[in-house]
Amino acid sequence: MRARRAAGLVAILTLLLAGGAQAATPDLLLKRPMFADETGQVRPWRITDSRWGWFSPLMLATADRLERCKGADPALAAGLRMSPNRLDRTGVAAIAALRACHRGWFKKVPADALPEKVWDRLVKAEPRPDVLARAKVLAFGAAALTPDYDRTVWDWDRGAGWTSADPAAILTWGPYKATAGHGCTLQKALAALMADPQTAALVQTHFEGERATLAGLLDRAGEDWCARQPAVLKPVFDDPERRETLRVIFAQLASHAEIRAGYDAYFLGPNGYLAGRIARYYALYALAGLTPTETDFAYFLDRSLDYPPLSEALQAELAPRLKAAGPETWRARRIIAAETPFTSPGARSFQIGRDAVYWIDAVGQAGLDPLEVASWVRNSRLKASDVGLTEQPYAPPCTVVFLPACRTEARP
Repeated sequence: MRARRAAGLVAILTLLLAGGAQAATPDLLLKRPMFADETGQVRPWRITDSRWGWFSPLMLATADRLERCKGADPALAAGLRMSPNRLDRTGVAAIAALRACHRGWFKKVPADALPEKVWDRLVKAEPRPDVLARAKVLAFGAAALTPDYDRTVWDWDRGAGWTSADPAAILTWGPYKATAGHGCTLQKALAALMADPQTAALVQTHFEGERATLAGLLDRAGEDWCARQPAVLKPVFDDPERRETLRVIFAQLASHAEIRAGYDAYFLGPNGYLAGRIARYYALYALAGLTPTETDFAYFLDRSLDYPPLSEALQAELAPRLKAAGPETWRARRIIAAETPFTSPGARSFQIGRDAVYWIDAVGQAGLDPLEVASWVRNSRLKASDVGLTEQPYAPPCTVVFLPACRTEARP
């Protein structure tokens, strides 16, 4: 009997871990990433969401129900509670155990649809994640420097192992890399939060012990606002206790949904530089006569975090090539990646593997060229379909990202 049960669990896990080169179907919620290593052996990989993303409701609901299942290994629920924002071996085994516990729920449910069934059964009070929420899983994973809202990095601290692409960088906050540097995006994000009475009160509360620092960050007097920021932050950095205190302040701010929403709105809203960069990709597709998809949106978001904006000259150069490549936009994404100007071979080696996330579903790992596959295995091992992103047409609403058309729509 035990042998049969063990064999059954192995079969379920094998199905859960199965993943090919096919793109996601519109109903797919989540699947565990798979990749072939240098020996050709197919291996599972993990995928991590924001601490405040949509993995956590799924995993915590699974843990709650597992704790009420007789015979279920309590370590599975405990493991989910420790890292609910990850899908890894523990999460896969937990969902399989839940299926064994509630066979009636999962009758005739394919193994690759188990997360959807769990969501509909246990997380039904919340809507399924939208395209932006799914895209964030991939885009935030690329931001090793600051992968979540509660993270900050002192760019002056070169001993930390990370440096910013901005040579004037001082301090970087959050997954969109709000940086106190030559563009003052961190200060501008704080200013946007201070412009809303609800979030302003939270900022003031958490900066209680560093009110002078907050005032200095927000002081726009004179023309050299950004140039004066080192004088504001250097005394904080030079004091180890204050340096850590400022990091704690930003982590505490991130615990508030209003702050996270305001942070997003600054970057993706009417004046957000990320929105402007994303708009340039949509403009390129319009020139090429292409219809953007869900995966295209995620690709545009990811690239807007790590690349300079598309120039008009590059748009004009790429548009006819994208049009000639045909209507399947994965080809367009690949062409764009190939034409990106990299500052060094190392930068290209890293980023090409990040970009391949957005077309590997179309060609499979075997369809990548040697540079792409080596970089993808080393730096990503993820596919857009792993989080349910599809090639369905997608025109993001203005509540997600503010594109030029939004200004027209807002007119009476």
